[in-house]
Amino acid sequence: MKVLIIGGNGLIGGAVVRASVESGREVYVFGRHGCSFVDDNVHFIKGDWYDDKTALKTVECTDYDVIIDTLIFNEMQLRRTAAIVNGHCRHFVYISTDSVYEHPSLGITEDKIIDANVKWKYGVDKRKAELYLQDHSEDYSFAWTIIRPTFTFGLSRLPVGFPGKRNTFDLCERIKSGKPVIRFDDPKTKHAMCHESVFGVAANALFLNPKAYGQTYHISDDVAYTYGEVFDVLEKALGCEGDYVFLSADVLKDDFKDLYEDMIYDKNPEFTLDNSKIKAACPGVSFHVELSEVIKSITDNLRLFRGVDKNISDYDLMTDFLLIISGKDEIKDYVSGLTDDYINNVKCYGKREKRRLKCQKIRAKLGLIKRRIHL
Repeated sequence: MKVLIIGGNGLIGGAVVRASVESGREVYVFGRHGCSFVDDNVHFIKGDWYDDKTALKTVECTDYDVIIDTLIFNEMQLRRTAAIVNGHCRHFVYISTDSVYEHPSLGITEDKIIDANVKWKYGVDKRKAELYLQDHSEDYSFAWTIIRPTFTFGLSRLPVGFPGKRNTFDLCERIKSGKPVIRFDDPKTKHAMCHESVFGVAANALFLNPKAYGQTYHISDDVAYTYGEVFDVLEKALGCEGDYVFLSADVLKDDFKDLYEDMIYDKNPEFTLDNSKIKAACPGVSFHVELSEVIKSITDNLRLFRGVDKNISDYDLMTDFLLIISGKDEIKDYVSGLTDDYINNVKCYGKREKRRLKCQKIRAKLGLIKRRIHL
């Protein structure tokens, strides 16, 4: 089986690559940077998927059995990719998100009616792409499947709400050194989570699976965890307790909107999933890993990765910036112990981040306008 994974170097894509190789597939990884997988069955294609000529050349050179796209975030991107891969694969898999569901919610099944209570633009845009694929099935020669990942973690990411994707080993370092660690979560709320190994194996079990054609699945561990449980396991792995400062997500609202929305619409609210549908389609797959075992492997891996870069991380700078502007009494002693040079550095970082995020949004809007004109 030949499988093309668009965006195969990310957490989700990488999980699919590893599981595909272990299943004996012939794997093609498309990405902008060098391939992180060294295996005779992995072929790397370097390029920009959003460049039409490159994308068309990629699918025209080889007939794939399965194409899985991890880089679709809205309906327009779905329409474009579907048109490009049409006639060049038997099975197309679109990676959506469980953010299409209202949060908070408990025991969600795929049959739940998705309504207007979903307020996060990320989830709304992903849902529109889902609807387009569902409504235009007859326009394409391939069978399709939609997968909605939940909060997925693995060797490069710990299952914590904040920092999430931001230098997560530096979170470990702060805990070990006794520095205050920001948390926006309620420690007692349960959350659906999924280790990358579970996601990769389950996704592979859907490839060319007739039961999966025209179907939508979410994938999570059978066990939902509270953040309190996650941090307890993390502390045991590190051999020390953390000093946590609980902040309202409102501190992010004005200048760090993406982080703010990630917290209030996804990471913070209580949210669990019912795995019955994916388990019925993939009866041989295990949907549970022991959290204590995988957390230890993640911290060990992140320690090696972080050891290469000795610079102050974005996570440390962001954490200290938010602590400084929060003005909370409990961290006054910590802030007073910081040097003037470091505080100035932190404040400059905060200003740069604000400017960067504003410019990023402007560039994204301009790119969207250009692509609409092209279509």
